[in-house]
Amino acid sequence: MDFTTTITALRRAGWSVEPPLDEQRPVPRSLLSFPAAFGAWTVAFSRLANADDTVWFLSVEDYRGTADSAFAWNEFEKLSLDAAVDPEQTAAVAAFWAGHLPVLLSVGGDYEYLAIRSDGRIVHGVGPEFEETSVVADDFEALLTELAEPGGPRHPLVRALFPELAVSPEA
Repeated sequence: MDFTTTITALRRAGWSVEPPLDEQRPVPRSLLSFPAAFGAWTVAFSRLANADDTVWFLSVEDYRGTADSAFAWNEFEKLSLDAAVDPEQTAAVAAFWAGHLPVLLSVGGDYEYLAIRSDGRIVHGVGPEFEETSVVADDFEALLTELAEPGGPRHPLVRALFPELAVSPEA
């Protein structure tokens, strides 16, 4: 899949894009069980964030732990594990995150994320109940296609994360 169209749409909407740091290093093993398009996406940039730096896609550097970010790629999992009050809750949180890989984080208001679920669907979650999710796209490629479409994303939860992509009818 060619990511140029999506990255161009985000750049036009005011997102900052920094080139990849090192495409030759292998993708972390934890990413290999997810769709190949996603692995390729993570090496297409080192930083891809909105103008306020409050919403960003995770890059391969985030998953490697080498990105210059105040938030770890699994920050919301850590918060949930810290909030768990007993072994059963801890196990439930761990089981949830074993089947969900965050792809985008948002910290501009509520803490939110988009993740690839183990069945390939893209889900949206918001704190403090990060493990309660809603499906927002059939797969990762569908999400990227929707972001690149004229008028921006159709799904209301995705649209809320990318308001700068929405184009008013009179524009």
